[in-house]
Amino acid sequence: MLRQVAEGVLIHESEFIESKAVVVQGKAGVLLIDAGIMAEEMAALADDLRELGQPVVAAFSTHPHWDHLLWHAKLGEAPRYGTARCAADIQAFLSNPHWKDDVAEELPPEIEVPLDLLGLITGLPAGTTQIPWDGPKVRIIVTIQDPVLALWTS
Repeated sequence: MLRQVAEGVLIHESEFIESKAVVVQGKAGVLLIDAGIMAEEMAALADDLRELGQPVVAAFSTHPHWDHLLWHAKLGEAPRYGTARCAADIQAFLSNPHWKDDVAEELPPEIEVPLDLLGLITGLPAGTTQIPWDGPKVRIIVTIQDPVLALWTS
């Protein structure tokens, strides 16, 4: 279930670990930030967006932990972005032949996460300060640990 937190900004809070997917409404659709973890929650989010007539037109993963890089096919084939470091880190993680075992160790057995689209992001060039999409400007501020996103309109 989506909840409006500001004009043009909605969130979906996961029941699993209270993580939040952020939806920013744009001209032709939405920017989805950290899509979620559980398959059924991401599918429900996709259904909610479809009911609103708001397709996902771009996505962003805030940092390279696997639980911020998941995706569900029902969300569509929008370009998915992350920082250059995020993309490099997830590619290194996925190059380990046992990465699925590493993810499984962190999850209760009853939790289903869609791993087939994990980490399929495009790293934005170093120094990029905005997420490329046709909506409100979303600024990327890279900190020592993870990027911070700031939304502003102009």
